Amino acid sequence: MATGNFWDVTNAKKPFGEFDPNGIYDIPFDWATWLTGLGETYASHTITCATGLTCATSAQNAGVVVARIKKTVGATLTEGDKIAVTCHIVTTNGQEEDQTLYLKVREK
Repeated sequence: MATGNFWDVTNAKKPFGEFDPNGIYDIPFDWATWLTGLGETYASHTITCATGLTCATSAQNAGVVVARIKKTVGATLTEGDKIAVTCHIVTTNGQEEDQTLYLKVREK
């Protein structure tokens, strides 16, 4: 799910990366292994952000959904808060699953 130096995976069930409120981030959700393991293919996805963040766009390619995340216009984010971003996926035969990552507010 969360890979690379951006993510703190100390708690693998709640990976987080630091998020500057002035930033715009492309966040990948890697479903390729999950889809292959099921012998299934991607049908659709939905990105849901907790209060304070917005998904501007999202797209899927080869089992990886990339969501462009930014602060919601007019929102006030509190330093140190961890804000959830969830990707919900649906396969062609109707199976569904979620991945949730957290963005920790950190002024840079």
